[in-house]
Amino acid sequence: MIESRDQNPTTIDSSAWTGDSGGTTDATVREAVAILDSRESLQKAIDDLTLAGFQRHELSLLANDETIRERLGSVPGDVGSLAHDPDAPRQAYISPEDIGSGQGAAVGFPAYVGAIIATGAILATGGTALAAAAAAAAAGVGSGAAGSFLSQWITDKRNEPMLQHLDKGGILLWVNVGDAARERIALEVLNRHAIHPAEVHDVRQTGST
Repeated sequence: MIESRDQNPTTIDSSAWTGDSGGTTDATVREAVAILDSRESLQKAIDDLTLAGFQRHELSLLANDETIRERLGSVPGDVGSLAHDPDAPRQAYISPEDIGSGQGAAVGFPAYVGAIIATGAILATGGTALAAAAAAAAAGVGSGAAGSFLSQWITDKRNEPMLQHLDKGGILLWVNVGDAARERIALEVLNRHAIHPAEVHDVRQTGST
């Protein structure tokens, strides 16, 4: 797990996990990472980050156990061990409002398809979401019913990894901070809600040598 140290944020070099020892000219992404002990704490942290000016695409969560096993070969018993692992698979954050029944009824089937594509769920599930929707359409189910089905599917997929990870120490939240000022803000917000003091690290972008 992320252990409490001093009040200065700990910076982790991700090369410790990749075995790289420098020599690359590729850019890095600076992130803050924290562990939350409940979905409620996660939501409060994300709400505060949003109010502080962070965008949804700058936030990410740990993917579900199945995806972790496929990527890493096994699922660690402590999610904290993946906090600074650049190979840890992630997924986008989806808010409850995005998939609420009221909005679902309004936006209908096409928006749900778009939401699934945007979060990479099609690839993560081998296309099962669209296959299910196609089957519903073939059976003569209207777009409203298909949208309701997909709304519940997305809700289940949203909650699944969080419930799995709570049994292993908590919910990991990564925040792309970009610069020193935003880093201070992110750490202040995360430390209000996290189990342990948040930490920061630099992760090489895809394409590093």
